[in-house]
Amino acid sequence: MHPGGWIDTINEYSGVKHTGRIEIGDGSYFGYRVSIAACRKMIIGKNVVCADNVYISDLLHGFEDINLPILTTPLVSAGPIVIEDQVWLGQRVCVLPNVRIGRHSVVGANSVVTKDIPAYLIAVGIPAKVIKTFNPATNRWERV
Repeated sequence: MHPGGWIDTINEYSGVKHTGRIEIGDGSYFGYRVSIAACRKMIIGKNVVCADNVYISDLLHGFEDINLPILTTPLVSAGPIVIEDQVWLGQRVCVLPNVRIGRHSVVGANSVVTKDIPAYLIAVGIPAKVIKTFNPATNRWERV
């Protein structure tokens, strides 16, 4: 982990207990100012590359009670995050709760991942959408 970044599991926040767990596979790389937090479960596979300023979190601040300051509201996990082996997350990618990114996929810079991205795809944008797939017959990336 480079300077300015952090990896954190949340075990208690605002009086609520959590079971935060993060698993990271061998050979994974995290650039500068990467922020990773989990109050439930997150799996980051082997040889994953996270460029600078990547944000990955399975939690949200609950905001059901508008009379409470947002920092005192309970955290809510909308579901686990799984990033499979050999995924590349470009600069300033944001991965939101309850998504799976399949192996050998690429998420382009400044993208926001809100839904699953299957294996061997390239996705970009806000929200991230698939633009290319890897064709094993031609051994090339092809536009979708």
